[in-house]
Amino acid sequence: MRSTFRILFFARWEKKKENRKVPLLARITLDGEKVKFSLKTDISPDIWEPKAGKAVGHSKEAIQLNMYLDSIKGRLISHYHRLVEANEVVTAAMIKDAFLGYDIRTNTLLGIFEEFNDRQEKLIGIDIAQSTFNKYDLTYRRLQEFLKVKKRKNDILLSQMDRNFVMDFETYLKTE
Repeated sequence: MRSTFRILFFARWEKKKENRKVPLLARITLDGEKVKFSLKTDISPDIWEPKAGKAVGHSKEAIQLNMYLDSIKGRLISHYHRLVEANEVVTAAMIKDAFLGYDIRTNTLLGIFEEFNDRQEKLIGIDIAQSTFNKYDLTYRRLQEFLKVKKRKNDILLSQMDRNFVMDFETYLKTE
């Protein structure tokens, strides 16, 4: 299935500030889902071309702004490709979160399992035995192997887990 992925930069004209500048935002559209976020920069309305989604002219401000927008676009595209490789389903919100530095691994199976193991490791000798932790760690490594070998993925979203996934993993553990 082919997805539609677009990045748009636009100015919020209704939010004009006292210095006449307007805030700049980005919008990511992926398969019809849209998310927008502030770029934390203001621009002079005189140099902004809404249809082009960039600054026009050869002023220092226009050139710097366009370079900044190009770098943001490149980073967003990079995050998109990285997420596509790691997950079956990618959303516009996931791309935005990755760009803004929010931890998207908390939505994935291995991410949660790793967090769980980190917490359990601190409880060795207090609440659990070393042998119990070793079993948790082994299960994590077997799950990693299963995802790579059988599902050809590095990780999956929790929302992608279903009964068949669990049964396939159980079969993998018993047969491999």
